[in-house]
Amino acid sequence: MSSSQGASAPPAPRMTLTVAAVARRLGVAPATLRTWDRRYGLGPSEHTAGAHRRYSSTDLARLVVMRRLTLEGVAPAEAAAIAATTAVADGGFALASVSTIPAAVIEAAVTDAAAIAGPDPAAAPAAAPGPAAGAAAPAVPAGEGLAPDQEEAAEADAAEDAAEDAAEDAAEDAAEDAAAERRAAAVPRSRGELQDWAVQSLADRFAEEVRARGAAAAWDAVLGPALATDDAALHEAVARALALLPTRDDERAVLLAGADPAPRGPALVAAAAALAEAGAGARSAGDGVPARLLAAAVRRTRPPAVLLHARSPRTSADLEGVLALLRVRPAPLVVLVGPGWPDAVPGCERAASLSDAVRRCAAAVHA
Repeated sequence: MSSSQGASAPPAPRMTLTVAAVARRLGVAPATLRTWDRRYGLGPSEHTAGAHRRYSSTDLARLVVMRRLTLEGVAPAEAAAIAATTAVADGGFALASVSTIPAAVIEAAVTDAAAIAGPDPAAAPAAAPGPAAGAAAPAVPAGEGLAPDQEEAAEADAAEDAAEDAAEDAAEDAAEDAAAERRAAAVPRSRGELQDWAVQSLADRFAEEVRARGAAAAWDAVLGPALATDDAALHEAVARALALLPTRDDERAVLLAGADPAPRGPALVAAAAALAEAGAGARSAGDGVPARLLAAAVRRTRPPAVLLHARSPRTSADLEGVLALLRVRPAPLVVLVGPGWPDAVPGCERAASLSDAVRRCAAAVHA
């Protein structure tokens, strides 16, 4: 057998592409390629002498399928599973049968892969000189066997890719650090801060209830029951939720007063806010006001209605003070609300809830 019969041309160096080059071909961001690599395993399979991973034509073909399928609306995970089964041999593509995706879509993806994933003539390296006849063709590492200008271009491309990788990694690290700092800033660092953070969270929830239901209905359903507990944090949260609610101080305003000697301001604040929602003004005499002073306030301001809130059970002396309000002329409508009042007091209207009390008082204002 002649030596010429054993001679064969050496294989051309395999075409490999950097992340940046593949991203440009596909029209995606390099970060997208890294995500597809990390989540679905559609990453580069070639390694250069400098340990840089690079995409082969087979890798690119699978990414083209992935790209086309996602553009057609296929879920990324499903598109990746199809792309991963793409076999490339002599320009032929074979995909696993997928019944949920129209055949035309898969065929279009394969056509794109065949057209785009082939070697780029402008980037294809020249073949290295062949070995002696009969000698085994040596493996040609990527980047070797190129002309000097091509070696410089490959090195520049690798440097560009490494720089882009480093910049993107640094940006991702900075973003993760910033997110970690924000999470850390949101977590209180001391017991006092933790308690205040918890109270404010409750206050925000209570405020949302007020916005959704209205002040009176929110008081009846949420805020009042919260104040009925012995939890100081709940009491503070209710006060914060009500503190910024708008009120009105019209000429014909309802006089508000609390019968309990201990300050229970939130009840009166809720009533004032609810009256404002009903288009009525309110003035507060405060909590624990003596009956004679309350009667003097009624004579001076001549309110169309007086709303009296009582939390704890009232004594006969308290009831006598209420009846004194009815002797003022002109006598206001006296509305009693809260668990401290008996079911019936002569001459007064007993409201079943704050919503009921506000409705009765607002009607007296607009009469």
